[in-house]
Amino acid sequence: MSQKEKPTQKEPNFTKEQFLASKQFTGLEKDFLRSILKDGETYTIAQARDLLKKTLSKEVK
Repeated sequence: MSQKEKPTQKEPNFTKEQFLASKQFTGLEKDFLRSILKDGETYTIAQARDLLKKTLSKEVK
């Protein structure tokens, strides 16, 4: 490994239930995550925040 290369650190993945129990999200955000995230799948915090951002930025029809 060269000096410029750094080992990549993998972000931890969490389940839907762990996100819903987390204190990193507000109650309103958790309500949206409950409907956005799929049971049995895991997500990084960045993925969950990105899905939440995309959902909240959609135009209401």
